[in-house]
Amino acid sequence: MSMLRRRMRRGGFVRPAAAAAAAAAAVCALCALGTGHGAMAASHDTLHDVPGYFSYMSNVEGEIRSYHAAVDGLAQAKADLENARNNLAEARAATADAAKNLVLVGQNLRAAEDHLAAVRTALAVAEEARAARTAEAIAAQQAEADYAPQVYAQRAQVNALSAQESRLTDTDPGSAAGSRRAEVVARVLREVGYEQNRIVDAQIMVEAALAGGSVGTGAEGGTTQLDAISAQLTAAQAALDAVEARFDELTAAREMAEDAERDARELVADYQQELTASEADLTQLQSDRVEAENYDREARAWASEAARDEVTAQKQLAQSEHELKYLGEGKGYQTGLEYYAWHGDHAGHQLYLPLSYFARTHAGKTKLDYGLSTGYVKSDTGYENGSVSGWTDTQLSVTLRNEKPINRVYYGFGVSVPTGQSRFARYAVVPESLARFTDFGAGWQYIPSVEVVHLITERDRLTGRLSYTMRSSYDYSKEVPSARVSPGNIFSQEVEYLHAGEKKQYMVQLYHNMTERSEQDAVDTDSRTIIGKNNYRDGDDWELRYFHNQKVSKKDEVRFYAIYALTGAASGIESQSVARQYYGLGLRHVVSPKLAWLAMAHYSDVSSTSDPLRTALNTGGGFKRKSLVAGVEWKITERKNFTFQAERYVRSDDGGFGYNGWGVTFWYQETL
Repeated sequence: MSMLRRRMRRGGFVRPAAAAAAAAAAVCALCALGTGHGAMAASHDTLHDVPGYFSYMSNVEGEIRSYHAAVDGLAQAKADLENARNNLAEARAATADAAKNLVLVGQNLRAAEDHLAAVRTALAVAEEARAARTAEAIAAQQAEADYAPQVYAQRAQVNALSAQESRLTDTDPGSAAGSRRAEVVARVLREVGYEQNRIVDAQIMVEAALAGGSVGTGAEGGTTQLDAISAQLTAAQAALDAVEARFDELTAAREMAEDAERDARELVADYQQELTASEADLTQLQSDRVEAENYDREARAWASEAARDEVTAQKQLAQSEHELKYLGEGKGYQTGLEYYAWHGDHAGHQLYLPLSYFARTHAGKTKLDYGLSTGYVKSDTGYENGSVSGWTDTQLSVTLRNEKPINRVYYGFGVSVPTGQSRFARYAVVPESLARFTDFGAGWQYIPSVEVVHLITERDRLTGRLSYTMRSSYDYSKEVPSARVSPGNIFSQEVEYLHAGEKKQYMVQLYHNMTERSEQDAVDTDSRTIIGKNNYRDGDDWELRYFHNQKVSKKDEVRFYAIYALTGAASGIESQSVARQYYGLGLRHVVSPKLAWLAMAHYSDVSSTSDPLRTALNTGGGFKRKSLVAGVEWKITERKNFTFQAERYVRSDDGGFGYNGWGVTFWYQETL
């Protein structure tokens, strides 16, 4: 059976698997599911096809997580906008409050300055008054002190006369003169009414009354002496009274002056306290003004920042709404290097430099996916004329997405541009499962397709795919340049059930295609001539696939798969039915959020390699293939990823020599 025919059967779908994933994974998924011919071959490549199916499941689960993240992001953006608007309102209120406060503080500061000036003026006046009162008090104290000796002298005179009178009175206490004098004094005191201010008048009246009596000697002489002393005492007492009255006036003046001086000092002290308080108030108000200015400046800065935050929040909301509406949109590319080497009857190798580009976008309400893939290959089977080098065919695709909450429809159209080499020597054909490419080019191909996805639940979906591959004729032989093949068109159908759980993902696929009749020039490569034509119809392809990925711990995932394929014998030409079985078991371990490694064992059993188009290195017998694959996934950044895989394999042929070999792949993916 033609490898080209098998390859085109797999190429019947322009798979929208990447279209169902987020844009960050779209490039990886697209490249994993096929950027060149080898990934489209009927035989499943353990370094490309199988990882691609697991990537597809992972991408769908990632799409669900991305959707929830987008919903949460939209809710957060709405909350952020509301908070920004509230913050802006508060900032504007604070700005208005700060402006009012600044005006009020300014007014208070000016009032405090005016009050301080008034207090200073009043203090100066009070200090001048205090100085005057102090001088007056000192003068009054001095006047009192200067007058005090006169008071003391007069008191001494009165005391002396009083003592002399007492002696004379004590010597003749019962004398008639004494009695008479007492009577006169009592009478005069009654006449003046005991008034203090008439003491002097009373003294004069007593002396006049006593002077009217007779003066004698002896006892009468003693009386006359007593009267004289009494008269002197009365006079001295009257003088003392006058002196003391003056002294009292000076004392009162002194006390009044001291009170006035004390009041002046207290007033000065009050003004000094007021001055201190006013200066403190002024200092505080100056500090308040600085604080008010800072508050005003901060409030205005807050308002400006809040206004910017509101604009940012509005933009973020618009972006979140766009991201949710156009979830996964973006673009990216993948490139890298792949190398294979093997030994069998001959030693061969193959180098491939892939390049692919993918874009998810929209035009108005129309959602579109674009894809392009090509590459450069250099292959050598070790046989004569077994070397080929040049570009591979270029794959172009466009998908129109109609996405609804429950049902999604994808309309696709793909074109395979024959930029590769369709004419090459028969010994350049690489035996199946040894390298990425078995052959290297074909003619133009046009592939319309439709895919319908029904979401049973958020994590369970049923998918149906239909495609029709229209294949043009091309020259296929380097030995006979004019030899052509017109491969039949292919009608392909596929049904898929996928569960994309957080901890478990599994997928069941049933694939079938029907190929129309092909026409091929039969050639004799030894004579380099066309010897006739072969007309045949390839048998139908049936394929059942199961893939499972199970998270068994926080960092470990166990994955396994089984694929059963049957291709019917070609009618109209000698051929055999081909049965294929593929199994794999592996472990993926996450070292860190950016680094993971993978180890996987693969086994395949193919019943026949019969191929009417490419026969030289295909024995017609079957083979069994065993391999071990180890890989590393490195997430360099959120947009850049690097993947490395290495495989060691052994192919044991039925009735043949078999092969052993290895392959390494380096892939670099970047989302733009």
